[in-house]
Amino acid sequence: MKKFQFSLQRVLEYRMTLEDQAKARFANVQRMINQTEQEIVDLGHEKRDMMDVREFNLGRLQVQRRYLAELDNEIMAAQSRLRDLHSEHQKALNEYVEAQKERKVLEKLRDKQKEDYQLEANHEEQKQLDEMANRPKYKMA
Repeated sequence: MKKFQFSLQRVLEYRMTLEDQAKARFANVQRMINQTEQEIVDLGHEKRDMMDVREFNLGRLQVQRRYLAELDNEIMAAQSRLRDLHSEHQKALNEYVEAQKERKVLEKLRDKQKEDYQLEANHEEQKQLDEMANRPKYKMA
C-alpha cells in the first residue's frame, strides 16, 4: 500500500501561512499599543516635571504654559491613537482566532483521514497474513 497522502495538504499549508500572517499582524498591533502606552506615560512624566519648575519670570511662564498645552495636545493625540489601536487589536485578534480555527479544521480532517488510512492498511496487512496462513504447505522432498 502506498504512503498516506493528504489531498488538501496545499490548502492546509496555505491556511497555516494565513495564520502566521494573522499572528504577526496581531503581534505588531500589540507592539504598537505598548509603544503608544509608553509614549503616553513618558509625556505624562514630562508634563509633571515641567509643572514642577517654579520660575516666576513672565516670559518663562508663557513658554511653559504653551509647552504644557502642546504636551496636552500630544497626550490627547496619543490617547486617540491608542483607542484606534485597541479596536485594530481586537480585529487582529479575531482574524487570528478565525485563522486558527480554519487550520485546526483541516488538521482534524487530515488526522481522521490518516487514521482511516492506517485502519485500512492494517486491515489489508491482516488480510494478506490470513491468505499466507491459509495456503497449503508444500513439503520439500
